[in-house]
Amino acid sequence: MQSRFVQDMHRFISKQNMIKEGETVLVAVSGGADSLALLYGLYEMRELMKCHLHVVHLNHSLRDNSSEDADFVHKHATCLVLPFTSHTVDVSRLAEEWKLSIETAGRKARYEFFDTVSADVGATKVALGHQQDDITETVLMNLIRGGGSDGLKGIAPIRDDKYIRPLTIFTRQEIEAYLKSINLIPREDPTNADMHHLRNRVRHELLPLLEREYNPNIRVGLSRTAAIIGSESDYLDELTRKAFNHCLLNEVNPPSIALSRDTFLHYHIAIQRRIIRLSVSELKGTMPDFTFQHSNSILDIILGDKPNAKITLPNRIQFRRAYQNLFFEREAIKTEKYQYPLNVPGRTTVAQLNTEIITKIYEMPDNEPPTIPNGICEALLDFSKIKLPLQIRNRRKGDRIQPHGMQGTKKIKDYFMGLKVPQCERDRIPIIVSSDAVLWIIGFTTSDKHKLQSETRKCLHLQYGKIDNIS
Repeated sequence: MQSRFVQDMHRFISKQNMIKEGETVLVAVSGGADSLALLYGLYEMRELMKCHLHVVHLNHSLRDNSSEDADFVHKHATCLVLPFTSHTVDVSRLAEEWKLSIETAGRKARYEFFDTVSADVGATKVALGHQQDDITETVLMNLIRGGGSDGLKGIAPIRDDKYIRPLTIFTRQEIEAYLKSINLIPREDPTNADMHHLRNRVRHELLPLLEREYNPNIRVGLSRTAAIIGSESDYLDELTRKAFNHCLLNEVNPPSIALSRDTFLHYHIAIQRRIIRLSVSELKGTMPDFTFQHSNSILDIILGDKPNAKITLPNRIQFRRAYQNLFFEREAIKTEKYQYPLNVPGRTTVAQLNTEIITKIYEMPDNEPPTIPNGICEALLDFSKIKLPLQIRNRRKGDRIQPHGMQGTKKIKDYFMGLKVPQCERDRIPIIVSSDAVLWIIGFTTSDKHKLQSETRKCLHLQYGKIDNIS
């Protein structure tokens, strides 16, 4: 006969529809009380749930005796005749490599491990041992840190329809009572007593003080608050997703997300902040190192007077504003300098841009004026005014041009600014030069000094495009 603990756990799993018949569930077991209770509770109801269990353990290598935890979990999996997979990572090294905190690097490593094993064994769910006291502690920690509603809603029972937490209805005391009833002694993690960690100070000092001096039912009250905020936050998430899609200028296609600044500014500040967080989340999946200060810095750029500005965010993400467009990118776009001699006449390939340019020299007809192209992908220039050799390259400091139809020269930098060309794109735009004279800014304009005249007898025809798209 199942214990009351297992019956309540089964009812909660069924009510939340956490596990479907026939599913394989990874059970993440550290060896501590919570994960051990999770393992044995699921084991007792596995036949009733008609599911398959697979035990997993990740050794973070943060303690000298951490391998003993893996041996402990392996023995329990063997005793229950359940398949077992373990893996060892050096979280300290990963934190340094990924430029993350130890806690964040450990979390990232765990979820990568879960994903790998899930793919190997065909698991569709991962059961985690978070319980009610974890929710209470998390809410208090996030309140102390100044977290928003996402932090104050605690820990969801189900995330991404994959990660399930069947113990979130139980307190630590109830879990320890269950283990005692089946004569199980969990592993003790010495770091749980280390008062340097905020969670341990909240658990051992702050919560007992609040219970003793202010509210003996503080844990229930905080759990209720988390549930209320969670529901409201879920509703705001729905509104944010609609607003995000409305602002979106491109399909979500990492490593870049582009939003309309004009559309973004129509929304309330509460939705704006959530759109920012959602944009970052779309690129990284999780965002534990993204803070209120980061969000404020992004808002300052969006609302500011500078049409081109950027900020570097955690996890190698960059936000930049390019006039009325807002970009979230995994890494800053860097364009190396390039320069190729132009074959005249002939065909020249520009490897960095996956493009090529074809040049031809024509004799001007006497009675038939040529059709002048618009200077975007084709150009006609007076060959008699051009000194060979020609080069195709990106811009350099001090480059100037007299745009077609205009008086006087302009710095290419000022020309781009006047057209509101995003700063990050300016170095990718190819130009055709003769010595230091700019003949053509491809995609924009040709030089007025080199335009065809009535007396022109020989012209240079240039055609630019993607490889295989021009002949």
